[in-house]
Amino acid sequence: MIKTSKEVEDYINPLFKLLHYPSHTAKWMGLRFMINISLSLKDRDYFVEVGSFDGKEYRLAQITGEDKEDEDFTNIYYQMIEAYENTSLKNKKEFEKRLEYHIYRGYSILNKSLKTKSNIYDFLLQEFL
Repeated sequence: MIKTSKEVEDYINPLFKLLHYPSHTAKWMGLRFMINISLSLKDRDYFVEVGSFDGKEYRLAQITGEDKEDEDFTNIYYQMIEAYENTSLKNKKEFEKRLEYHIYRGYSILNKSLKTKSNIYDFLLQEFL
């Protein structure tokens, strides 16, 4: 199981507003966005300590699409984390812990960088160009 914090859960809807997604969008999409932001930025200023896990729990299938025929990105996330961290993940539990870290790190990057009226697309252009 992949656990989140309350602050991460509370940030998902404001993130959807910034992305112009409908409020009924599945939360895993926001969590994947956070993971992808984290894995895209190597900047050490964004190192975080994972807080408490007082939010929700998600199955790996919800986050990575594990065992879903056309939507299984588990191996891709596994390889991205190994490449980003220059390590070999030993088991599924370790993989889930690293996903938790990258969710929290992605949340931290977005929360520090964006305000409620920010243009997320300008942020993305600035960070990735």
